[in-house]
Amino acid sequence: MKPVITDKYEMSYIRKMGNPKTHKTENELIIILPVGCYWAKKTDGCSYCGYQTLVDEMRTTTAPYTYVEILQTEIKKNAENIDRISFFVGGSFFEIPYKERCELISELNNYQNIKEVCIETRPELVTKESIKDILDCLGNKKLQIAFGVESSNEYIRNQIHKKGLDENTYIKAMNILLDLNVHVLIYVFVKPPIPYITDDEAIDDAMKTIKDSFDKGAYAVELECGYIVENSDMYNLYKNGRYKPLSFWSIQKLLKNAIALNRGIVRLAYFSDTPKPIAGPSNCEKCNDKFIKMFDEYRETLDPKVLFEEIQCECKKYIIR
Repeated sequence: MKPVITDKYEMSYIRKMGNPKTHKTENELIIILPVGCYWAKKTDGCSYCGYQTLVDEMRTTTAPYTYVEILQTEIKKNAENIDRISFFVGGSFFEIPYKERCELISELNNYQNIKEVCIETRPELVTKESIKDILDCLGNKKLQIAFGVESSNEYIRNQIHKKGLDENTYIKAMNILLDLNVHVLIYVFVKPPIPYITDDEAIDDAMKTIKDSFDKGAYAVELECGYIVENSDMYNLYKNGRYKPLSFWSIQKLLKNAIALNRGIVRLAYFSDTPKPIAGPSNCEKCNDKFIKMFDEYRETLDPKVLFEEIQCECKKYIIR
């Protein structure tokens, strides 16, 4: 079955991202490919994820198109200069059949301004051959591959997040990527769905994971600060009053601590996505907008100085949880 371009959902959007060397803002085009996740189909997926339900709906909404046609269509929608492309597939890029993914990556050679391509996968699908195939098709563009470790704590990763990922598997994947000079981005899930977990406990787990990721050779980490989507275990904990998303105070603290390691790039994911969350990180009405502005500026510049703005609000005394 071919993928679809759907009328109901936007298949791409521009994300403003800071250049870590210059702190200038660049445009990254996120293209959503409704591929899906074999792990979600096999096991109901990770405890925080509700993407597979969305992917299944997207694949049955409208007429089929090829992946190359999706790419061409979405690039045409965006008149802005695009510095990099990221493919979000709701699963693993390497679940796309070999011929189709090679055609898709080769098509990017028609867009000279795009200097980097980012794809996501589960680590067990990374092989030396599959990565070389991508590099051969990519020309002189840089390749970055992201996968979710979420936590370096094996119990949290596999029993809480239900990731189904052992340490040897992702170490093997990282070594293959590093040998081929591919940048590795590790997703770190901040505040796992553990009943009544505190923000301080969440920060401690995240810092250990960040350090471990850089120790193993990660080029960058991206902090995924837990938000609540339906069709997930996190949603069930949240609606029963046993889980609260992070405070903005805690996210600011974590970012400062992670950047202070001076080990690699620390990115901050957005607090919403598709499907739209029903709750996410926050403070109080008086200071929420100030923090949102701060975090957006950090995402768009990757300039650490942005995070040292002193925001005064009495909610700091009681909202950190």
